[in-house]
Amino acid sequence: MHDRNKQGNETISANLVAARQAQTQWAQRRLGERLQFVRELRYSIAAHAHDLAVEAASVAQRPVAEKLVSEVLPLVDACRWLTQRAVRALAPRRCDRMGSPLWMRGVSFEVQRQPFGVVLVIGPGNYPLFLPAVQTLQALVAGNAVLLKPAPGTRGVALAFAKLARSAGLDPALLTILADSVEAAQSAIAEGPDKVIFTGSSENGRDVLATLATTNTPAIMELSGEDAMLVLADANLDLVMGALRFGARLNGGDTCMAPRRLIVVDSIADDLRARLLEAGVPAPKVERVPDVAAALELVSAADFALGVSIFSRDVRQARAWAARITSGFVTINDLIVPTADPRMPFGGVKASGFGVTRGHEGLLEMTFPHVVALRRGKARPHFDDPGPGDARLFSSYILALHGRSGDRFGAIRDLINAIIQKIKSRKTKP
Repeated sequence: MHDRNKQGNETISANLVAARQAQTQWAQRRLGERLQFVRELRYSIAAHAHDLAVEAASVAQRPVAEKLVSEVLPLVDACRWLTQRAVRALAPRRCDRMGSPLWMRGVSFEVQRQPFGVVLVIGPGNYPLFLPAVQTLQALVAGNAVLLKPAPGTRGVALAFAKLARSAGLDPALLTILADSVEAAQSAIAEGPDKVIFTGSSENGRDVLATLATTNTPAIMELSGEDAMLVLADANLDLVMGALRFGARLNGGDTCMAPRRLIVVDSIADDLRARLLEAGVPAPKVERVPDVAAALELVSAADFALGVSIFSRDVRQARAWAARITSGFVTINDLIVPTADPRMPFGGVKASGFGVTRGHEGLLEMTFPHVVALRRGKARPHFDDPGPGDARLFSSYILALHGRSGDRFGAIRDLINAIIQKIKSRKTKP
């Protein structure tokens, strides 16, 4: 594993070559074998949880207890989810004759999931352990090698994680920790990774995408949030106040899904504002709206769409409102924490990015679908040259199978006649 913080283009190029060589063998191993290191890593992280939390907490001088629950705990839960669910998520999907078009009879299909190759993970500074580590693990389990570029000032966290991964049995060439500079990210992208996962600001994300566009390199972009908290007329204001205090306190407010907008229905806006003043809670500016429809309109007009929280006692109605919101994640009567569930995909839309990590969908993002088709039997009528009656035959066939019921009888009759003519024409051929 390359541990020097200063890395030139030649070093990164060598790392990429080594990663490609190791990845070829890694991808050929059975998924159960690849998961073995994740099992061991989970045990190792649990045994060194405090040390990892200390390393993560030192980045922004946060409490160790906070990092234990906000980074280490969801990371080991993600390890357990992978060992329990990855085999099912990445299993080949076989398609038999059920539902097959008539003209595809005799063909069987298998949709396999294949790794991209070498994935470049560009990590964030606010959660330097949990976010890039889970992305790295999902990429590795799917059969990729990983180059991990930590955010500035977070390389120690990345090295601590990589050390545990290596002690758990991972080939060092499969996980390289790059320097934490912007130049290291630029150099790594220039070397041509097969996929990039970027977590950061929307502005920096656009710069990364502009570079990737020149080589059509696929990417997952987890970008900025400007999350709104909708406080509806029947909301429990004690719960709202607790959520606002929590959002401001967690990681010093440096969380992409912390509330940045407070949209409040008029009938309770004065009460909530008085509570905020009395408690001295640092909260976003209150945006007053006459009703729920106006609140949803405000949210829909936003450029960013990472997450939204709704506070209402009417859970059934809140679910209906949540379905109308364009956003990567909606929480009802809660804030931020549900997004760390390892079963759930996480990602934004609009200016907040595209693609997801974590969960079943995130694991599939680390692969591409690879379809294998097999035709049995000797018949290959599509290999024959087109004949003079083929247009009539195909038109009748399409109408017989897909036309309105009133048109099908005549189409079936025409199809039978066309088939008879086709057979006769073949018999008369010299």
